[in-house]
Amino acid sequence: METLRDLAHTFSPVIGLAINVLIQIAVARWTRTGLLKSVYLGFAAGLGAVVAGEGIVAAGSDVALREALALLAVNIAAYGMLGYCYFHFINLGETARRIRLLRELHEAGGGLDLESLLSRYNASQMVEIRLQRLLGTGQIVERDGRYFIGKPLMLWISQAIVLTKRIILGKTSEFD
Repeated sequence: METLRDLAHTFSPVIGLAINVLIQIAVARWTRTGLLKSVYLGFAAGLGAVVAGEGIVAAGSDVALREALALLAVNIAAYGMLGYCYFHFINLGETARRIRLLRELHEAGGGLDLESLLSRYNASQMVEIRLQRLLGTGQIVERDGRYFIGKPLMLWISQAIVLTKRIILGKTSEFD
């Protein structure tokens, strides 16, 4: 029985990720929820599965509360990292200009000239599209012609990413 419990703890983050992916795909395909909300819902469902799974395993064993909480913390952190990787996997295919550019060149068949490419990648249009997305999700708000932080969740996530880059890589961006 001890090994079954150990396996449950070991695979808890992976099972959470599988649930995350399944829920995110289902929500993105079969509802009118936007991509970002589907990612949030998938992540929350996977996190719930990890917490519930850890609770069930802990309740069915004689593990001390401190050990159960430590295992829960480790598995939440591991799941968070897997979820972060999944988010960027989706993001890479959806918004990365390099990936999009390669896809468009491939779909064009005979290639595209520079003028065609520049018309598709107008910097003003890109900023306008991103602003509309941020406004639509409430991440920013507009008052008197100026933009301000609305819901700060993505700001906090970006600050955590910058902090992690600083700690691990010793820099805050690829341009440092």
